[in-house]
Amino acid sequence: MTSRDTKLGSITAQGPTLPFLDSIRQQIAKIPQFSHGEDGAVFNRPDLDYFSAARIYITFKVKLAEHFPERIPSETFDFLVDLMVHEWLSRRVGAERPAEFGVPRSAVLTPRIQHAIALGFIHLEADLHDEDMRLITLTRSARARLNVFFDYMASYISVL
Repeated sequence: MTSRDTKLGSITAQGPTLPFLDSIRQQIAKIPQFSHGEDGAVFNRPDLDYFSAARIYITFKVKLAEHFPERIPSETFDFLVDLMVHEWLSRRVGAERPAEFGVPRSAVLTPRIQHAIALGFIHLEADLHDEDMRLITLTRSARARLNVFFDYMASYISVL
């Protein structure tokens, strides 16, 4: 087998499967398969093999560690991504500033929000209109780091 051989089905008959490869297979199985239709070009990546998926996964982990050396738990990173997407969508509909992301006061105690606050990635403010709500916004630093991270990953994936 060469290092670029992506046909791993015959290899598994010789020995046990590797957990990493099983994880990659599961992730690829979740990718929706579409084709070109009347609506124009839609997502179709039949050329995305295990090797390419592994490269994307490893690059994601390496770049995540480079841009966020604080070792962010996945729940906290997912929350930061949710905030970023919320900002993008609110700007997309023509808002001058990002729509406020409000959460109940009790939700502020969740580990992902507490961790993001401790690392300085988000600001937390009381809602002037509802005392039981808190408004969460990304800090400039977190927003800039997420933008650079996503720009890199998008350009990396597009050249595969």
